[in-house]
Amino acid sequence: MALTIQDLISQRVFPDVKLLAGQKGNKNEIQWINIMEILDTPKSVQPGELLFTTGYGLQQEESHRDLIAWLVKRGVSGVAIQLGYYLDSVPKYILEQAEELNFPVMSLPKELTFSEILHTMMQIISPGPQEAWDGNVLKQSYLFLERSIHGCQSELFPDNDSRHVHLLLLSPVNYTGVEEKVWRKCLTQICSFIQSCSQVCLWKEMPQHKYVFLTSYASDEKCLSMFYELNIRFTFLSEQCGTNYYLGAERLHAPDDLMLSLNHAVEALETLPIIQARRGVCSYDNIRFLKMFGHLHRKDSSVVLDNQSLQLLLNYDKVNNTNYVQTLRIYLSNSGNMTQTAGQLFVHRHTLIKRLDKISSIGNLNLDDYYTRIYMSIALLFHDYFIF
Repeated sequence: MALTIQDLISQRVFPDVKLLAGQKGNKNEIQWINIMEILDTPKSVQPGELLFTTGYGLQQEESHRDLIAWLVKRGVSGVAIQLGYYLDSVPKYILEQAEELNFPVMSLPKELTFSEILHTMMQIISPGPQEAWDGNVLKQSYLFLERSIHGCQSELFPDNDSRHVHLLLLSPVNYTGVEEKVWRKCLTQICSFIQSCSQVCLWKEMPQHKYVFLTSYASDEKCLSMFYELNIRFTFLSEQCGTNYYLGAERLHAPDDLMLSLNHAVEALETLPIIQARRGVCSYDNIRFLKMFGHLHRKDSSVVLDNQSLQLLLNYDKVNNTNYVQTLRIYLSNSGNMTQTAGQLFVHRHTLIKRLDKISSIGNLNLDDYYTRIYMSIALLFHDYFIF
């Protein structure tokens, strides 16, 4: 039986949670959760989700006067607003609209971290152990990969060639919260992107809506660039369609290493839920870094919300329908290389210079400073792995 808003309150899943408005909607079922510290993309919230937020910006009624009506229209279960950071109380207009539309609005205490919320809710509403990359799925993946390697061995491992072969394991995170046709559309985009970056790309759908890929690249640089771009694409798909994915990856040095590489790819994939990422890409080589990253995320402070420059850029993009944050992502991922960034964005170098000047002006940033670039890179990684 699905968890309802009433269950969340009566069972005291979180101490000191209070239902402030929308009592008549307390039978709404919670199929999934969405943690959105910054309410800049409410359209990404899906039917049946319970939205958790700090309420950043809700004081501005003119910017959020349609928020509750939109969430009701989307079929969202309710919203829980954490007080004490940006709001001392829920704005009156939010409560009035919620009461009128029978939409549950709850308050959360400041002491409750989003990490604790995510961990607790995942335990309650997780589909269960059948969703893991279990023995049956692992066995079928191995057989597919073994056949694929046997059929393409000369192409994957040619003599006197330093080609880089990788195993990729793709799992949907919130499959039941989004329509099937949306998942299929997003999957098509992901497969097309991986294929466009690869010299060889074979994939197969596994049970439980999982996918296994066998890919090869001309260089490590090409592979790493694909991983980072794919991580950004996961963020965009989450914002635009509400779909979240985990992807684990490991290099295959030789056909005889298949089982070891597959187990490493599974370990990389399983690292993402361990650190409570919303979505993301993890290669086996980066497990230690991402575990450290997850530890930092569990701190009470928010790297994203505390970065005022990033907040200014996010808000500017939202209000003006621009894409300066994406430009900054690509620029930082290319270590400040103007030629590579311009080529990746398909813009002239002079256009890129103007964009970077505008970004520096909006965020009051000195992008020539090494530590500024590091700080913004880390904040963007937190944003892409953990926000929404």
